Amino acid sequence: MVLFFILIFSQIVFAMDAMPSEKFFHNEKNEILAWVFFADKGPQELLPLQKAAGLLSERAVQRRLKLGRKSLIDYSDKRIYEPYLEKIKPLVSKIRVQSKWLNAVSVEMPPQMLNNLQAMDFVEKVKPVMRYRRDLPPEKEQAMQPSKMQAAKIEKSSGLNYGASWDQVSMINANALHENGIRGEGVLICLLDDGFNLLYHHISLDSLDLLATWDFIHNDESVDDSEFEASEGWHGTMTLSTIGGNTPGQLIGTAFKAGYILGKTEVDATETPVEEDYWVAGLQWADSMGADLVSSSLGYLDWDPGYESFNYTWEDMDGNTAVTTIAADLAVEKGMLIFNSAGNMGSNAEHNTLIAPSDGDNVMAVAAVDKNWSRASFSSVGLSADGRIKPDIAAMGASAYTAYARTYGSIDSTSFVYASGTSFSCPIAAGGAALLLSAHPDLTPAEVQEALRQTATQSDSPDRYLGWGIIDVEAALNYIETVSIVYHQNGYLPDNVYLFQNYPNPFNASTTIQYLLRQASMVELQVFDMNGREVFSSGPELRKGGGMVSETVNMNNQASGVYIYRIKAKDLKDGIVTSRSSKMILIK
Repeated sequence: MVLFFILIFSQIVFAMDAMPSEKFFHNEKNEILAWVFFADKGPQELLPLQKAAGLLSERAVQRRLKLGRKSLIDYSDKRIYEPYLEKIKPLVSKIRVQSKWLNAVSVEMPPQMLNNLQAMDFVEKVKPVMRYRRDLPPEKEQAMQPSKMQAAKIEKSSGLNYGASWDQVSMINANALHENGIRGEGVLICLLDDGFNLLYHHISLDSLDLLATWDFIHNDESVDDSEFEASEGWHGTMTLSTIGGNTPGQLIGTAFKAGYILGKTEVDATETPVEEDYWVAGLQWADSMGADLVSSSLGYLDWDPGYESFNYTWEDMDGNTAVTTIAADLAVEKGMLIFNSAGNMGSNAEHNTLIAPSDGDNVMAVAAVDKNWSRASFSSVGLSADGRIKPDIAAMGASAYTAYARTYGSIDSTSFVYASGTSFSCPIAAGGAALLLSAHPDLTPAEVQEALRQTATQSDSPDRYLGWGIIDVEAALNYIETVSIVYHQNGYLPDNVYLFQNYPNPFNASTTIQYLLRQASMVELQVFDMNGREVFSSGPELRKGGGMVSETVNMNNQASGVYIYRIKAKDLKDGIVTSRSSKMILIK
């Protein structure tokens, strides 16, 4: 049976009192596993930011250029202050992972050194490294070869033979883009998972454009099992096949012509600790390699027996608590799209059942449906703890068709399997987003997210079960080309202003409002309550035409309810005033 793995920069300060050593996980040497967060980045904070060329790959530079910011790098890109590392080394036995984004390191250390470490004036806090407990699968795998009827199934509309993968590909209309020659070319996708067994042997991956691999557990380039034993991971192979596989007549992935980098951040063995720090390290690696999109069928919620007191709770799924969530949101701010499985925890009438980092403000959390477009019973539900719509979108995850890579003692590189979990809806949906980037490489994460949400099946009434609904990448591409790209390429819109739906919506405290502006204008953003009282105004500001404008509105001092937001733009060229408005919901 299949085991389910689901798995800003603002200077985030974690409020936590010093913790005694018994509150931390211990390894086999009785050492504690901890995250050490530094209070600052030392005297270098006062120095100008280094040139981006010294910190980023060329692909990463090009990706960040799309964001249109004055600087390609920020505080989080500065390295951890080396003297701090030197000062803690005598107290720890090993520094496992360094995260410049979080300004933190994960360490192994003797318990008796914890108080000394926490007392250092440059240490903000020390917290436990969390461990993941795998969930039982929602359904059993059905290992099988496609029937002759399935194998012979050729979809005339695209000229591709999808075989048994037709349902999952056609549900999101990826086949329509394939038909037009949009198959993921030019997009670099990172998968973070456990191992990728039979990576170089399974027929579904024969034509995979594989550019780099890294095993964050063992610090080497091997992410498959050298002896063809699935002792360190087969789940990655399955998820990879649904997005990058290409075996005509059996399985074709949603972005089978994209480039791929693969990060192994989990150990596939019963009750093996699965540390969040490897996932964070994998995400930073994806950024440094210039990945455009990350698909992660991993996640963090509760832990091994005996460590229940460390469990994340549904209240922690607030977008700001889990280390992986914080890192994922920051990655999106750096120009990467992040897709993560929503979870396999089913429904709860009283609260969410999400797993981190799917609770992130900027993360696309993917729910699962079956071939009949109905929500899979195992699929986790929202809202986030702070009232945001989660999951964000949905794709087929019940009885999805995948490569079969569990080869105990023998090599079988030709088998396929039906398997279930949001582990599979996630890469299928992520592949659809990659097609949009392939068609229009200049799209920002916000523009791709907006297009997917506004054209999904529940765009008019998103809910806590499927979010904005099952995506339709053909409709999303049309949305992009009629709203955003037409404007960017040709410099015109039907009117001077195009106003997008705010996000998140509903929201708690703050929300982002985006609009497109054709001509340079004096622009005022206003928010009114349902009695017509103005509760927010940005004041008239000069905005140049030719790009997307994002405004953050803080409503922390307002009561829950429905509000109207309005953009008024006075064209500087001819003086015409254009006004656009929409509704948004504040929930506290």
